[in-house]
Amino acid sequence: MFGILRFLLAYLVVLSHLVGSDYLAHFGFYAVRGFFVISGFVITAALNEVYGFDAGRFWANRLLRLLPPYYVVCLLTLALLELVPTDAGQFLSYWRADPQQDDMLMNFLVLPLQFNETQLRIVPPYWSVAIEIEMYFLLWIVIARRPALAALALAAGISYHLACIDDGYGWGVRYFTAPSATLSFSLGALVYFVKKQGLRPIGSPGLALAFALWLANMVAARWLLPDSYVYGLGFYLNTVAFTFMVYGLAGRSFGPGIRTFDRILGELAYPVFLIQWLAGFVIVLVFFPATSRGWTLTLAATPLILVGAGGLAVLHRALIEPLRSRLREAKPAAPPTRAADLAPAAE
Repeated sequence: MFGILRFLLAYLVVLSHLVGSDYLAHFGFYAVRGFFVISGFVITAALNEVYGFDAGRFWANRLLRLLPPYYVVCLLTLALLELVPTDAGQFLSYWRADPQQDDMLMNFLVLPLQFNETQLRIVPPYWSVAIEIEMYFLLWIVIARRPALAALALAAGISYHLACIDDGYGWGVRYFTAPSATLSFSLGALVYFVKKQGLRPIGSPGLALAFALWLANMVAARWLLPDSYVYGLGFYLNTVAFTFMVYGLAGRSFGPGIRTFDRILGELAYPVFLIQWLAGFVIVLVFFPATSRGWTLTLAATPLILVGAGGLAVLHRALIEPLRSRLREAKPAAPPTRAADLAPAAE
């Protein structure tokens, strides 16, 4: 039951990018960390209950989930950059560079940015897709196998962040790098193992409280509290509050109408994340040539973002999902446990 939540996170990222407000910038930072917690939980559940750590089926399925829509958006963006390179460079700094062989290789292989900073980012948030793939590897090989290993990974993630703070490293080292993401992914993995132990779930009041704390922390940061809070304590409180939200939602039952709505929004979330900049640029070209950011642009771009995301989701469901379904069903899933309903079917 994470589709609605994923869509909310994706749209928070859109707001943080297209509105161009300094205040809203951290909404995207906090939302991405929420994505990582959800992924840690869902992938741990899938590895244990669907794939049984079968490397072939797992990796084929994950790459089919992430890469086809990513490459479609890459190709559409490159076509538009070829048509209007000057306008594109004025709209987004990552589109100013002439494509070099190394840049194209980095973008299409989705290689981690920390190994080689690119001048061109065809899909600007592709760094987070690269980190997802890296963390899937760590989940598959270590973190998702046992609770003790997930706890060890959490300790490593906490130690990394404390070391970065103690040594005075900048925000980017605590946000854009794969080691920094270990904290969020391992928290998600631990939620799975805790739920599997049958511990008492968080009731609706507890879930509502976690959501309220997460939202209040995000809204208050930079509005009522200084930047030092945004990039320090507020950033970590956001991750903790979101972890409790995931714990409260995992395994919770909802009616068929809500489940359908959740599935639809869940299918849109990743495409929205990918297509936001391309859709925003198209709106600028057609309607607001003198505009680069703002609420007017964001509201005007939102319908096109949703339409484009819907198109990607439909294509993915028609062409890719049948392959993924066959991979999931190639071998019997693990015997059902109390956590058997925790992994969304889309994974």
